[in-house]
Amino acid sequence: MNSLFSCQIASAGFFAVIFFADTVKKHLPNRRTIFFQLFLCFMMLSSVFATAADLAGEYGEPGFILDMIQGIFLFLQMITCLMLHCYILSVDYQLHFRLSIDSVAGLRAVGGCLYLVVASVLLLSSPWTHLCFYGDGGGGIVRTPVFWGLNLILLGMFVYDIGVVWLRCLKYSRRKRMMCLFLIIDFFAMLVAELFQMPGISFFKVATLFFAYMFYLSLQSPDFFVDNATGTFNRNGFFEIFQERLAYGKETSCLIIRVRNYQAMNQIYGGEVLRKVQRRIANALVGECGEKGVFHIGSSTFAIISKSREGTLALYDKLKEVLPQNWVLKNQVVNQEYSFYEITYPLDGEDFEELVQRIHYARSDHESTHKSGELVRLRSDEMEKSDEKREVASLVEEAIMDDSIELHFQPIFSFAKGKITSLEVLARLKDRNRKYINPEFFIHVAEENHTIIQLGEQIFRKACIFASYNHIFDYGIEDININLSPAQCRYEHLTEDFVRIADQYGIPMEKMHLEITESEFTDKDAVSRTLARLKETGAKVALDDFGTGNSTLSNILELPVDFVKIDKSLVWSFAEGKNQFLNELMPMIKAEGKKIIAEGIESADHIDIIKKLQGDYLQGYYYSRPLPEKEFLRFLLKFNKKVKEGEEKVVMDQKKAFG
Repeated sequence: MNSLFSCQIASAGFFAVIFFADTVKKHLPNRRTIFFQLFLCFMMLSSVFATAADLAGEYGEPGFILDMIQGIFLFLQMITCLMLHCYILSVDYQLHFRLSIDSVAGLRAVGGCLYLVVASVLLLSSPWTHLCFYGDGGGGIVRTPVFWGLNLILLGMFVYDIGVVWLRCLKYSRRKRMMCLFLIIDFFAMLVAELFQMPGISFFKVATLFFAYMFYLSLQSPDFFVDNATGTFNRNGFFEIFQERLAYGKETSCLIIRVRNYQAMNQIYGGEVLRKVQRRIANALVGECGEKGVFHIGSSTFAIISKSREGTLALYDKLKEVLPQNWVLKNQVVNQEYSFYEITYPLDGEDFEELVQRIHYARSDHESTHKSGELVRLRSDEMEKSDEKREVASLVEEAIMDDSIELHFQPIFSFAKGKITSLEVLARLKDRNRKYINPEFFIHVAEENHTIIQLGEQIFRKACIFASYNHIFDYGIEDININLSPAQCRYEHLTEDFVRIADQYGIPMEKMHLEITESEFTDKDAVSRTLARLKETGAKVALDDFGTGNSTLSNILELPVDFVKIDKSLVWSFAEGKNQFLNELMPMIKAEGKKIIAEGIESADHIDIIKKLQGDYLQGYYYSRPLPEKEFLRFLLKFNKKVKEGEEKVVMDQKKAFG
């Protein structure tokens, strides 16, 4: 057996391995996946029949059997090319099945079906009719003009596919588009080589094998869409299915199930314990609607896609009864509640991005908007509108250009010193009507629009100017607390820029206290590296809003932090008797040698709670709301002056008492 046959057999065997390995994996039930599986299947079969045709031509007698094998091989090769073409169309959501002549998509569907039927009949009948090919009597075949015409149509499809990938599939990165192009061009070259019977056909077959395998590993692996914790599909899979259904105009209804208080429990019980809970919930959902319709789109959030709103409502009625209400976590029985949201296309909107924003809204905590177990319909008034977002993005850019971001300052009280020793720098931005915009909103917009680096530098610089010009450290202030976005941590020169700015205004980095919100981590390695570099300069680091993020106490152990800021929601709920998380949480934090800042202090009861649990610092409206520069300075001087006068009075009284 010569090397060509060995290559053919190896190719057929390898494609068979890929195909059968792919069939046992969990796949999204969407068109793109279906046509890629068909592509692999027909590529495997065409490789098998190519090997059979070569063997029959080498060792068999020319005749009808050889012509039949050649006909089947050419038919399978054509189907393989069509499946690749259909796959590319499905990537761009152009694969329509409606056979009509009232649209371009309908005409394409009609033309594709006609081509498939005609080409199949011509190729499979050629052993009798010789319309596409016939044997030359020596084991080879002669192609007819009809065969050339069929292949020219396929070549035209590939040219169209190249344009689709490069010009329309802009949601893919350049690397992904290049991989798609290589696969299409390789098939194009292989088809040309087959058409003109070029001697290098074996090279193209090997190249096809290589590119198909690389393509499968890098772009089409189903593992990308599977959630390892629950075995269901993940957020990537959810939005892939959701976007495809909207692109083809199919009615689609989604039920979002969110576990309430999940993040707070995660801080106490840890991720491994709650992963068991996730699997239990996933199993309950799969039992009701099957594994293909369940998606784990967040640590505390699941989604189910239905074909109609009626199906979603019926499913909601069932799930209220079957979802586990009591969990046993570390020998404690915890009563659990769920939030339910529904959104339906096209009843609740037709824009994909807008609907996605509403779904993201459902994934966050909104306890005040509705009761536990109630089904909330995600209408447009449940979230910020896209035009508002664009307007805020424009305002952020203007503030960066004009250096016009405002700073307010909120005092932080120290138990140990009995006075204000720190301040938090808070950015403020006004809209066109001179009203303040929610800081979380415009910071999020700046992160999305990649303007957060310039905005963060402006805030840091203005904080240094404020401290320098007002000699703030002469009035008892020891730390300037500045919020740091995790998106800033991906900027390589962040630390150097901060050091340079602080030196410019004579502010020691030891006075700078950077606060980072744990729930926003997208690149934990980058965050860890940046925080470590900041600490090397002498700056202090804190985890902000601890108790609301998607992490556990492991963040305190793994990240180089000095302080932990307890979110106000935990303080308030503890004071109202709704949970006792702080009883366990704060001692564990203190045991790790970290200092605690409690936010949301608004009453004497709050102060007593934090003092009893050995907190270190207090911040909240009990002392002061965030104030503009001049008002803050007046407040600081007045507050710390009273403290100083009180201390002096105590000293005088002691002197009198002891003579």
